Amino acid sequence: MNLWFFVLLVVTIALVLGPISMLRPNPAQKRKEQLRMQASAQGIRFGMRRLPARKTDMEQPPVLPVYFLPPPTTMQSMDDWVLMRTEYEHEGNFYKEWDWQGNARPIPQVSEQLTSILSTLPHSVPAIAQGKSGTCIFWRETEGEEVLIAVIAVLRNLDALIREAKS
Repeated sequence: MNLWFFVLLVVTIALVLGPISMLRPNPAQKRKEQLRMQASAQGIRFGMRRLPARKTDMEQPPVLPVYFLPPPTTMQSMDDWVLMRTEYEHEGNFYKEWDWQGNARPIPQVSEQLTSILSTLPHSVPAIAQGKSGTCIFWRETEGEEVLIAVIAVLRNLDALIREAKS
């Protein structure tokens, strides 16, 4: 009788503690949470958004993390433009492997500065966008804190450039 009691006790404890331990975040989730909290502490907002589908996409693009600065209320009426990284460089692209998605484009002053901004972005940034939702950088969060700092600097630089050009 004592043996069955201990077996039943061990099974009961395993049934209670097993699901609880599975709810704990793994190290990769903890790292991403720390990156997002660090960005939030610097005034950068975070969300999950789906990139627009390209003409060559057979499936809907995945939902990706996006870091963004909201637009000022005076810029709410502007068109959304999206600049996406393609799989290859082509002379028809805007800059190297970067090409426009859709028909909207930024104003000429911003377009002129984008090439220098694009050359500083890591390969884990598949797109940048600007419009009603603010100035956005899509980032896969595969790197660490150093790249986050660089992404935030690019985001602030791009946002300031757009605000300056609009005023």
